[in-house]
Amino acid sequence: MPDLNLKIRKGILEDVEAIMELEQGSIVHPWEKKAIEALITDENKRCYVAESDGLITGYVGAELVLDEGNIGNIVTHKDYRGRGIASSLFDVLLDDLRSGGIKILYLEVEHDNAPAIGLYGKLGFAKDGVRRDYYGKGKDAVLMSLDL
Repeated sequence: MPDLNLKIRKGILEDVEAIMELEQGSIVHPWEKKAIEALITDENKRCYVAESDGLITGYVGAELVLDEGNIGNIVTHKDYRGRGIASSLFDVLLDDLRSGGIKILYLEVEHDNAPAIGLYGKLGFAKDGVRRDYYGKGKDAVLMSLDL
């Protein structure tokens, strides 16, 4: 696998269009521009991007309330999947959240997204339950959490 020259950094407003492009090819209901801008500018949210040779190849976003966090989205560019980008994003995000006093992190993932569920399990997330039809008829969400 070629070296990605991967750099993980906080998202900035100039990244919004690239994040929107990532979402267009990966998420059934992509976030609106205002929501992504808020992810970058709101002090109760976190956004980290993965950059490889000037290209945004992934991002993760989380919302914080008191000592809890919730992952909104984590997306890796389709041509860069399976190269450890999501794991690298999570490493940086988790360090940030721990140092900021966050005690538990939640997320939802579509029940048939085996690669994502596998990644979350490897990171230590536990399956807590299921939300039926969360992503649409017959598309359940697996609820997961990680004690930080």
